[in-house]
Amino acid sequence: MLPCRTNDPELWFAEHTAQVEQAKALCRTCPLQAGCLEGAIERAEPWGVWGGEVFVDGAVVARKRGRGRPRKTEQAAAAPAATAPSPAPSPSPAAVPAVSAASVVPAESRTAAA
Repeated sequence: MLPCRTNDPELWFAEHTAQVEQAKALCRTCPLQAGCLEGAIERAEPWGVWGGEVFVDGAVVARKRGRGRPRKTEQAAAAPAATAPSPAPSPSPAAVPAVSAASVVPAESRTAAA
């Protein structure tokens, strides 16, 4: 029997990583695994588990990432070791002009002058 015909079909299109891994494991026992994978690649299947591989946006990926923002530990592991650019220096307090109450023009005066 074929695993995809005897198990819940939703398993092959699951959102949770554990269910996707379960579907991949079931595919490894299937006698049609190679043909299934080849057909999915030819058809550019948009998503799901086909032939023991995970497809996301028509491409085979190593593992499916869960929904939402990745954890910081996953981001650190996935990101290459690159140096971040240094931030621009902030202006010193002396370089920022002070605003006094005498230099502020009331809104009524601005609209009348225009």
